[in-house]
Amino acid sequence: MRGRLIKPADQMIDHRSQRPFANVILNEARNPSSIAWSLILGVLGTTIALIFAHAAAGLIDDDAYIFLRYAEHLANGDGLAFNVGEPSAGVTSVLWVGVLAGVRWLTDADLIVIAQTVGAVCFGGALAIMTWTVEADGQAPVARVAGVVAALSPVFICQAISGMEVALNMLLVAAAIAAISRAGLLASVTTGLAYLTRPDNLVLAPVLLALRPRRRALATIGACVIVCALPWALYCHHVSGSFLPPTRIGKLLVFLPGWYGITLAEFSALPIVARLAFTLRALERVALLFTEGQARVLVPWLLLLPFGLAHVKRAVRAPLVLLVLSAIAYALFFPLVKLRYFVHLLPWLIPIALAAITRLTQRSRRVLFVLILFAQVALCWRALPRYRDWVTCEGTKTRAGKWLAEHTAPDARLALEPIGAIGYYSHRYIVDLGGLISADVWPVIRNGPDFDPNELLAYLRMRHADYLIDAVDGPWAGRLLRALPDALHLEATIRGLEGCGAVGVYAVQR
Repeated sequence: MRGRLIKPADQMIDHRSQRPFANVILNEARNPSSIAWSLILGVLGTTIALIFAHAAAGLIDDDAYIFLRYAEHLANGDGLAFNVGEPSAGVTSVLWVGVLAGVRWLTDADLIVIAQTVGAVCFGGALAIMTWTVEADGQAPVARVAGVVAALSPVFICQAISGMEVALNMLLVAAAIAAISRAGLLASVTTGLAYLTRPDNLVLAPVLLALRPRRRALATIGACVIVCALPWALYCHHVSGSFLPPTRIGKLLVFLPGWYGITLAEFSALPIVARLAFTLRALERVALLFTEGQARVLVPWLLLLPFGLAHVKRAVRAPLVLLVLSAIAYALFFPLVKLRYFVHLLPWLIPIALAAITRLTQRSRRVLFVLILFAQVALCWRALPRYRDWVTCEGTKTRAGKWLAEHTAPDARLALEPIGAIGYYSHRYIVDLGGLISADVWPVIRNGPDFDPNELLAYLRMRHADYLIDAVDGPWAGRLLRALPDALHLEATIRGLEGCGAVGVYAVQR
C-alpha cells in the first residue's frame, strides 16, 4: 500500500535545486559529447589566449600592474599594500590579488606570466561553462558554434590576457549563471566570490532572487554575499575610513571633468531631474562602447538579440538582464564606463543571437555557421598584430619604471598617475596623484585637470616627493610648469618606439 503512494519520478516535484551540482551536471548532460565539446572549446579558448600573450611578449595593461604590485607584496608577507608598510585598499578586485599572490607564493613564477596564464585558463573555463549551459538549454549546435566564435573573438581574448580581473570575472559569473536554476548554494557562493572580483557583480543577487523567489534562497544569497563582502568592507574602513575602497572616488575626481565637464562635487549635488538627464548621457556612452574599436564586431550579435530571445530559456537570458542592470548601475553611480566592465557578459550574447537563425533550414544554418567561423578566424588573425602594437606602446611605461629602478636612489619617492607599470618596475615609494590608494590627495584633484598648481606643488613637497613622473608636457607636469616654471626640472626623457610617446622624469624643486 505504501509503495502505491509513491509517485513515479517523472510526476514528482523537481528537486534539482537541492541536489549537489556535480549530480546535476551528470543528470542533465547525459550525452558525453556535451561535456567533451565543452572541454574542447575551453582548451581552444585557453590556447588562443596564450598564443596572443606569447606574441605580445608578456606586456599587459598598465592598470594590471597595480594588481601585480599588491600581489607581490602580499606573497612576500608584506600584507595588502601598494607601498610596503602602508596597508591600503587601492584595488577593485581583492580576489584577483589573492589568486595572483597565492600562485606566486606557490610557484615563485613571474607575475606577468601568472596573470596571463591564469587569465587564459579562466577564459577557457568560462567558455566551457557557457557552452555546457547553452547545450543543456537544448541548443547544442548553437552552443558549439557560439563557443568557437567566442574563443576566436579578439575583444574577449585581449581582455582575458590583459592582466586584469576580467577572465576571473567571466568564470565566476558564468558559474553563477549556470547554477541559477540548478544549484542554489553554488549560485550563491559564486555570487559572493564574484562580488570580491568586482563590486558591481552585486547585480547578480536580484537576478538570482527573480529566478529563485524563495525565502531560503534569499537567506542563502544574503549570507554568502555578507560573508564575502564583510571582511573586505571592514578592511577598507580600517585603512581608509570608508567601507568602500577609495578607487571609485579617485577615478571620479580625475576623470569626470574630462569626460563630462563636471566635478565630483557637482555630480553628487545634481537634483533628481538633472541626475536622470545625466544618467541618460551615461547610458548613451555605454551604447557607444559597442561601436568603437574591436567592439564593433559585437554589433551584429546585438542586433539579432531580440529575435533569439524567444528560443532560449531563462538561464541563458539571465546575462542579458545582468548587462542591462549593470549599465544602469554604472550610469547612476559610476559613469566612467569601459568595455572591460561588461566583457564578462558579452560572450553570452552570441548564443542568444545565434538562436535567432534556428528557423532557417538545416542546410542554410550550416552554410551560415561556416561563414561565421571563417569570419572570426579572419578577425582574430588581423587583431593579433594590432594587439601586439598596442601593448608595445604600453611598454614605454615599463621602460620608464626600469630606468627609474637603475637611476634613482632606493628611497626616492615618485609622484605620478597612472601608477601601474612605473610603480611595479621601479620598486620605489609611490605618491599616487590619482587618489586610488590614499585619500589625502583628493582635495588637490577635486577639480580634475583644472587643479591649482600651487596646491599640487605644496602637496608634492608635503609628501616629500623627489620626482614627478608624467608624459612630456603631460597633464600634471605641463600645467605645473606653465604656472610655476621653477617648480620642476626635467631630469630625463624615456622614449618608447616611434609614435608611442615619451615619459618625462621631473625633479621636484624644494
